Amino acid sequence: MNTRSLVLLSVLLLLSAANHAQQVRLNPQRAFPKTVPAGNYSGITWLGGSRYAVVNDKSLTAGFIPMTIDTDSLTGEILSVRADSCMTSGKPNRDEEGICYFPSANTVFVSGEADGQIVEYTMEGQLTGRKLAIPEIFKTAYSNSGFEALTYDAVAHRFWTTSENTLRADGRKPTIHRKVKNRLRLQSFGDDLQPREQYWYETDSTEVKGEKGMSMLGLSGMAALGDGRIVMLEREVRKPANNIGSFVHVRLYLVNPSLQQPGELLRKQLLTEFRTRLNLTARSFANYEGICAGPTLTDGSRLLLLVCDSQNQFKGYLKDWFKSIVIRKQ
Repeated sequence: MNTRSLVLLSVLLLLSAANHAQQVRLNPQRAFPKTVPAGNYSGITWLGGSRYAVVNDKSLTAGFIPMTIDTDSLTGEILSVRADSCMTSGKPNRDEEGICYFPSANTVFVSGEADGQIVEYTMEGQLTGRKLAIPEIFKTAYSNSGFEALTYDAVAHRFWTTSENTLRADGRKPTIHRKVKNRLRLQSFGDDLQPREQYWYETDSTEVKGEKGMSMLGLSGMAALGDGRIVMLEREVRKPANNIGSFVHVRLYLVNPSLQQPGELLRKQLLTEFRTRLNLTARSFANYEGICAGPTLTDGSRLLLLVCDSQNQFKGYLKDWFKSIVIRKQ
C-alpha cells in the first residue's frame, strides 16, 4: 500500500470514528447498593415512564423485579434506581435471562435458559399459561447457552430472540481454545405467539490472546428501537486464573431485518463498544447481560439502559452496575 493510500485509509478511519462518536454518547455506569440488593440481574425491559422490570437469573422463585429508574431527560444519565419486591409465581427459577414488555396485553414475557421456554407473566407475577411457540431446532442449544436475549417491537408487532451461542445443530460454540464466531438464528414471533421470520446473525470472534483462564463470548441482549432496527449486545468476558486482569468487552451492533430477506445473514453496523475491568487499580468490571430501549430524551435522542450480572456481588469485588447510552437523533 502506497503513502497516498495509507493517508486516505487513515482519514476514512478517523471519519468513521467521528461518526460513531457523534451518533452515541456513553454515560458513566452507576451502582445503587442502598436501594438495589445484591443480585444476578440478567434482563431488563421498559414499562413506560420511570418503570422497568428486571429478571434475576438466580432468584429463589420465577418472576421479575419491578424497578424505578430515574434518568435525566437531557443527558440520559441515571439519577437513581430503586428495586421493589419480586413479582413471582412461586415456582422454581428457570435461569430466567431475558424479559420484554407486551403492551397490548400489559404483560411481560420471560425467557428461561434452563427449560428453553419463553413464558408470559401478568404484572403481578402470575403465569398466564401462554408462551412463545419455539421451533424445535432451539432444543439443540448447548448447556447454559440458550435463550438470553429477548425483545419486543410494538410497531412491527414482533418478538425477537436467539440463543446466546451457536446451536449444536449449527456447529460448535467459541471457547478460549476455539476462536470462532457464533452463528445464531435470530427468530421472530407474531402477536399470536407463533414463529415468523428467521435470519442468521454472526457475532465477532474472540480477541483474547493465550489459552489460560476463561473466555466467554456470546450474545446476551437485544433491544428493538421501534423503527425496524434492533440493537444487538455482544459481550466477551475474560477471566484469568487469578481474576486480576479480568475484563468485559461490550459491542453494540445495529441490524435491520426489515431491509433483508428471511434466511439471509444480517448486515450489522457497529454502534459503540467499551470495556469494563478488574485489576489492581480498577474495579469497573461489569458483565452486561440485559439491555432495553427506554424513553426518548428532550432532543429526540433514544435512551438505552443496560444492567449487569454481578454474581451476587461476587466476593465483594463486583457491583450491580447500571449504564445508560444515548443514541442521538440524526
